[in-house]
Amino acid sequence: MVEPIVWAFVGIGTSLGLSLIGAMLGISISSPAIAGASTERPEIGFKSLLPTIFAEAIGIYGLVVGLFAVSSVVPRLGTAANPAEVGFRIFFAGLVMGVAGIAAGIAIGMSGSALASATAEKPELYARSLIPVVLSEALALYGLAMALFILI
Repeated sequence: MVEPIVWAFVGIGTSLGLSLIGAMLGISISSPAIAGASTERPEIGFKSLLPTIFAEAIGIYGLVVGLFAVSSVVPRLGTAANPAEVGFRIFFAGLVMGVAGIAAGIAIGMSGSALASATAEKPELYARSLIPVVLSEALALYGLAMALFILI
């Protein structure tokens, strides 16, 4: 049987790794459209960077889950009545955050690319085009909340 501490550290690594992959996907999908829109209309360049900032926040959410697990949950492994439960909680919290991070990263990348393209064509569409990007970021926030609830 695998020790609970191994499950815990695999969960922490999953939270960090998959969240960073989600951030990378969000940035890499939306950045070419943002660069093209900024070249076409330089005045919208700064506003179009919002999907990049949102995508980077996904990596920070994964880091928060990992640091919370290391600082407050892992020390309970030695004193817990059922250490396997604590190890599995950390593992599944990391898995939830990681999968939510990948999903949010892909969604932010696609909606951020559409935001940049639409804003380059018609700048008055910016507010309406920003709504899908914000809702895509909410996926990562829901994953963060679920992961923290699992850890507590």
